[in-house]
Amino acid sequence: MRGSTRLVGIAAALGIVLAGAACGGNAGGDDTLAPLPTAPGSSSSLAPLVSTTTVPEATTTTSIASTTTTVVPGLELILRSDGIGDARFGVEPNGVVEYVKAILGAPDRDTGWIDSLSEFGSCPGTEVRAVEWANLRLLFGDESNFNSGRRHFYGWQYGPPIDSEIAPLGPATDGGITVGSTVRDIVKVYPDVELYNDELFGPGFEIEATLTGTLSDDAPSGLVLALYGGTACGE
Repeated sequence: MRGSTRLVGIAAALGIVLAGAACGGNAGGDDTLAPLPTAPGSSSSLAPLVSTTTVPEATTTTSIASTTTTVVPGLELILRSDGIGDARFGVEPNGVVEYVKAILGAPDRDTGWIDSLSEFGSCPGTEVRAVEWANLRLLFGDESNFNSGRRHFYGWQYGPPIDSEIAPLGPATDGGITVGSTVRDIVKVYPDVELYNDELFGPGFEIEATLTGTLSDDAPSGLVLALYGGTACGE
């Protein structure tokens, strides 16, 4: 992450195996994940994480400990329509949490597995788990368009800022759109973007069906308040 990325437990993090289906979900699959993205303007890259074994799934998480930190230049979390960074929708939860933890450090909150009707709204399936790093939230469940019948990663939310500034800094789309970008920026990078002003939810945009966001207003100077990827929870 732009000069301040923290990698927690680098030896363990780069040795971790992420088991599960790639985007689209195959409940019986054991697939490799795409290579880690390289930061814009950087010539460095990291080896892909390869799925070889399944990481056991814990039913609850009560505490999360920090370990030694090492800075790895050029490592970023790309906000994608099919996942976040190297983690794709449909894969098992613990590997995704460890992957993001290796970049951002220990999360601020992990709800563990709770009923799908919760503070996050009516989420798909029978249970949901949210893991949060300040304004970045990852969502996991047992049912979505990406997988079915087992716990998996199906959504993320970045923003709106809890305080006056967004945190963690760094996550952005592959075109550099992030919280604070303008409508003008979005249209320049994604000319086919759909802008709208919903009577209930207000102004927003859709880059793809699984990559959307909300806006302060739909004028060219309007600002991105939040971005969403994957399957959302309803009201």
